[in-house]
Parts: sequence; structure tokens; C-alpha cells
Amino acid sequence: MGFPSPALDFEEKRVSLDGMCISTPSATYLVRAAGAHWRAGIMNGALLVLDSSKRPCDGSIVVGTVQGTFRVLRYKKFPEPHLEEIDRPERKFSLLDDFEDDGVFGVVTWILNDARNGEFDDVPVM
Repeated sequence: MGFPSPALDFEEKRVSLDGMCISTPSATYLVRAAGAHWRAGIMNGALLVLDSSKRPCDGSIVVGTVQGTFRVLRYKKFPEPHLEEIDRPERKFSLLDDFEDDGVFGVVTWILNDARNGEFDDVPVM
């Protein structure tokens, strides 16, 4: 028998990507990006953490369906709610006309890029 160690008060918790990136496990999906979207900071092959339980806010990156295919898009609220392509914001899709089931499958909450290839080296930091 003895006394508990005073060092136990200063014990650090382990870092957990699950605890940090996933708030609703039953509504979270991991999706691999098929292409690069420079304006959103998404490299080709990035891992996108997608939460289908969250509602998008103005400017959110979402995965939506356009004519039956999943695409990475940006949600805009004004002048009326619509989705637009990230790299070509002039291409807009109305949520009422072009989409089934609101067209938003889930909101991208985290973007995990592989930093080994240096793909962002030529892009100036804003």
C-alpha cells in the first residue's frame, strides 16, 4: 500500500482523431476526393470527413448530387439557397430544380490532405 502518485494529476490525454473529427459517428462518412479543388484546399485523393447530420451554413463545402452523381460543391444561402461549383462559382445549381432530396448529402467538416507530395508548394498563402 502507498500513496497515489502526485504525477497522476498531470497526466495528459491521448490525441484521438476520432474524438476530434467525428461528432456524430452514425452520420459520419469518409470520402476520397476524386479531383483537386484548389479554392477549398482539397488536393486530389484527400480524405473528406462528411457529416450528414449537420445543416450547411453559408459558404459550407458539401457533397451533393447533380443528375445522380456525387460532387463536391459550395452551399450559398443568398440571394436564395443554391449550390455552386467550387472552382467555377458562376455555375450555380438551384436546390429546388436540379436536386432530389435537397441535393445535399452531407457537410464536409474536415479535409485531410497528404502533405508529402508538396502539391500546395506553388500556391501562395493568403
